[in-house]
Amino acid sequence: MFKLTKFMIILILTSSIVVFYPIASNTLIFAQNKQGIVISIANSTFAPLTNTDANQLKLNIKYTIQDDSLKNQKINAVMKVFAPNGTLIKTTSFPNGFIAKSSGGTEAIKTTFKDKSLKSIVANLTITDLAKSKPLSNIVKVNVPLKEIPTVSSLLGGRPSFQNKS
Repeated sequence: MFKLTKFMIILILTSSIVVFYPIASNTLIFAQNKQGIVISIANSTFAPLTNTDANQLKLNIKYTIQDDSLKNQKINAVMKVFAPNGTLIKTTSFPNGFIAKSSGGTEAIKTTFKDKSLKSIVANLTITDLAKSKPLSNIVKVNVPLKEIPTVSSLLGGRPSFQNKS
């Protein structure tokens, strides 16, 4: 009888560990994956600058605050920019961060490239803590082609004619 009782106790303990441990583990996994901020791309441009010989990438990021402790706190964003072949060419962020508005909002992050051979780029962006050491949001990825600025001749369909045809 003692052997049967000992066997039952061991069986119950083992089965409870097998049943309850995965439930507790999954709860921890889901709790760790909750993002404090959710971001999406509002719009993006990659175009030549008119005042210098360079191209500028500008991303407008829409964000909503999921974690109340982040509302009205100073946070940052990190944008990693890649060439079409996947090579990381630049990492940029806000010099002093920005205040996370409690109602969410839109922030613009920009960077400039002197390399005029780039015809498109890929950017990955995430919101981080102010020190840029802890991600606070999902990562958004966007492929942005270079927007060509139209010339006068391209707008007129070729060479302009100033002759008066009567």
